[in-house]
Amino acid sequence: MSLVWINGALADKLDARVSPFDHGFLYGDGVWEHFRIFNGAPLRADAHLATLARAAVAVGIDIPLSPAELRAALAATVKANNRTEGYARVIVTRGPGTIGPDPRKIEAQVIVTAEEYQPFPHELYGHGLHAVVAPLKLDAENPAHKWRTLNQLHVVQAKRFALQHGCLEALFQNPARALVGGTEGVLFVVRGGDLIVAEGHLWDDIAMFVTEALSDALAVVEAPLSLAELLTADEAFVAGTACGIIGIVRANGTPIGTGSEGPRARAARADYLRAARGIS
Repeated sequence: MSLVWINGALADKLDARVSPFDHGFLYGDGVWEHFRIFNGAPLRADAHLATLARAAVAVGIDIPLSPAELRAALAATVKANNRTEGYARVIVTRGPGTIGPDPRKIEAQVIVTAEEYQPFPHELYGHGLHAVVAPLKLDAENPAHKWRTLNQLHVVQAKRFALQHGCLEALFQNPARALVGGTEGVLFVVRGGDLIVAEGHLWDDIAMFVTEALSDALAVVEAPLSLAELLTADEAFVAGTACGIIGIVRANGTPIGTGSEGPRARAARADYLRAARGIS
């Protein structure tokens, strides 16, 4: 049984109900933020909730709960589902209204889930992913592309494109054809003594951890990244809350580096898991 927190009450996910007139359902009108659970608690919860708040402001939704109340709802959901490690989301929808797009006189709804989610098979960690560049270009001015909104059709379509090409990950470009990250996280490339972060993706706690963990050995540069630069890199990897840290060993059919997961990705992943679990 999996329990979902909806507006202050826990319910079995099979019994959970959202109005068919909720604007999150009708228009993708809502925002969400995700969390990794370690030792029964969300990692860096305050930073993630701050990101959620910025996304809500960007789309004009007033979150009906304070950060402290959101933390309490998150903790209650994690505990109710007996999650010592796992994945959680806080979702804020515009709320139920009319079938039209008018957002006035609508009360926002809050939903919290805590289930396991791993976007890539465990056995690929240490081996790496094959990726393909998605044809859809991300627009930094589009709120659905810039923030974690309930309209993530571009991610679904990119994932479909990847699967159709025998890959598990898709990489996005902007209109200038610079890479801006993958469906699951921030794209990192190692070239010589530089750690290049693909410019333009929404950062989260794990991406910050990577830059901090590798900054002593590598010069961190956030810059536009071309496909050619990716394909000629020493190694590449993506880092995100859901996927953790995992290497990209082939893109558009071309091997990257040695064609296997590189040492920087492996070291950053090991350091991250030790720190997240409180292991010195």
